[in-house]
Amino acid sequence: MVKETGRNRVREFREAKPWSIAELARAAGVAYQTISKMENGLSTRRHTQLKVAKALGKNHEEVFP
Repeated sequence: MVKETGRNRVREFREAKPWSIAELARAAGVAYQTISKMENGLSTRRHTQLKVAKALGKNHEEVFP
């Protein structure tokens, strides 16, 4: 069972770069599918969220309110 976590701002900040999903995944050191899951509001590990926020140049709370 996959849990939905609600809205985050990954897509908004990624598109502002402008980066593709693959570019953000490479910058964060995570799988392409992980970024896709995040953008669709599915649950991901906090450690992974921190890596993505860092790659976006934001703190965790800005990206994952």
